[in-house]
Amino acid sequence: MPITTDIEAVDDIFQEGKVVDGFVLGKELHRGGMASLFTASKEGINLPILLKIPRVGKDQPVESLIGFETELTILRSLKSPYVPKYLGSGNMATRPYIAMEQVVGRPLEELIKEGKQFSVDAVIRIGADLAQAAQSLHSQDAIHLDIKPDNILIDGQGKLTLIDFGLSHHSRFPDLLAEEMRKGIGSAPYISPEQVAGVRSDSRSDIFSIGVIMYELLTGELPFGNPQSMSGLRKRMWAEPFPPRAIRKEIPRWLQEVVLRCLEARADDRYQSATHLRQVLRDPESVKLTSRSERLEPPSFWENLKRWLKAAGYEPSPSPLPSRGNQDAPLMIAAIDTRQSDEKLRDQMQTTAKNLLQAHPESRLICLSTIASTPTFEGKQESETASGIVRGHLVQLMEWAKPLHLPPERISYHVLEALDPAARIVEFAKDNDASLILIGASHKLPNKVAPWRTSMTKIVEEAPCSVHIVRT
Repeated sequence: MPITTDIEAVDDIFQEGKVVDGFVLGKELHRGGMASLFTASKEGINLPILLKIPRVGKDQPVESLIGFETELTILRSLKSPYVPKYLGSGNMATRPYIAMEQVVGRPLEELIKEGKQFSVDAVIRIGADLAQAAQSLHSQDAIHLDIKPDNILIDGQGKLTLIDFGLSHHSRFPDLLAEEMRKGIGSAPYISPEQVAGVRSDSRSDIFSIGVIMYELLTGELPFGNPQSMSGLRKRMWAEPFPPRAIRKEIPRWLQEVVLRCLEARADDRYQSATHLRQVLRDPESVKLTSRSERLEPPSFWENLKRWLKAAGYEPSPSPLPSRGNQDAPLMIAAIDTRQSDEKLRDQMQTTAKNLLQAHPESRLICLSTIASTPTFEGKQESETASGIVRGHLVQLMEWAKPLHLPPERISYHVLEALDPAARIVEFAKDNDASLILIGASHKLPNKVAPWRTSMTKIVEEAPCSVHIVRT
């Protein structure tokens, strides 16, 4: 005797005014090809709520349910300020929905369609924020794989949120789309060459997508067009985009270098982590310029032919674990006390820094010093002026770092004013997603934030990353 199941139609379950698992449904905000969105409320939840319901039933593709289950699995595992908060879900078979925070903001796509002109500074800021958002996913072994203007919400203060994880991948969960041999490769203008080849496990695909978005915001054009065929998609495995500076002259050379590196066909030739991408966008002087920055003309016929022949045997680069990106290209902070001289300790910190940098060839180093304040009333001598005092500390940092022999793109120097040096160092590490803070324990009089607590103790207790203490 055949087994029969009674499944209520999704459209009958989710209607304005109905209550589902305590969620009171409000208005339907959107009905797309894959899902419907309703406002909702629930006792005990003070956030604005959005209910996402998959479009299932007659004439609906199975991918919509698989993508929905993928989004549920990934969204409830993520903790990130760049992702809507997960608030609950229903049974995927009988009452499929995801309850999430309703984020305020407009899709970036709307701003583009309205013809908004983005300044170079605005594009740099959006690119850096996107890189930070992507890294917050990668550090949790998740890859978005569908970063595009439609899936980026920007509020009135410029804060952005990534939405729609239906095509995403998480290394610790089954990849339902891959297991069921579904396409699910993303949106044609924004997907990476390795996604075209069927690879869904490379976090550097998100870096490619960010490069496409930055190119589009800078030039008003898509670097590889909007192909509708597989042959058109495969073109990005060898083609070079038209140089952005040839379209918009005020784009600085360093920014063209960054964007074109993001758009390299092979993932191994791009930035290897979103953290590294964010760092170079925030610190242009650290960008190492290559021939990419000089391009003003499209590649010649012969250059294209050579690239096309090379791509004939295209094989995607091996995919590292997403969370390894930050490990392979860590940002280290060396907190040097330039207010007192302890040569023995500085030498020991130098040796430790050298060993750490050799272990991570992609790493960057920030040499950091804190001072109480610069004078309100400046003296006549240069060394008594605010700028002169800061420069004096910078000179000490540079002298300390000279034996490390690091190229300019791997090192930078900062002197920060702070009444509480420990708190400022911790804040700086958080803002820059540092992987390690290197500090020295001096035998001289230690800096104290309280009679019972030193600055070093506070950094160790509050730092968002590892802390390496050097003692003499």
